[in-house]
Amino acid sequence: MRKLYPSELQAILKELQKQKLVDEYAEQKSKWAFLAAVIMNGVSILARVFSGKKKKIKEISPDDFISKDFKKIIQQVLGKREEDNDYDKHIEDAKQKGLKVPTKAGEKE
Repeated sequence: MRKLYPSELQAILKELQKQKLVDEYAEQKSKWAFLAAVIMNGVSILARVFSGKKKKIKEISPDDFISKDFKKIIQQVLGKREEDNDYDKHIEDAKQKGLKVPTKAGEKE
């Protein structure tokens, strides 16, 4: 086994930090935030039943219990951008195939 160079150690430490953040996020989302969402949804259903109102209640998701700052950090670590939800890749593919595509507000075809 050989000795590692400082640059190799630094890269290993960065990767371990990324893995630790991803593990923390997965644990929060799958365990604690999910449990909190289930409890809050149950309480809201019981409150609706006992109040006698038939109004539909907004369901709470586990993402509602996770900090927005923490979500941004995780997205940066995983290399995701917020623009990924715009389906730009699919729109460009449709344009290349000659299909009619929707346009964004303020954008000309």
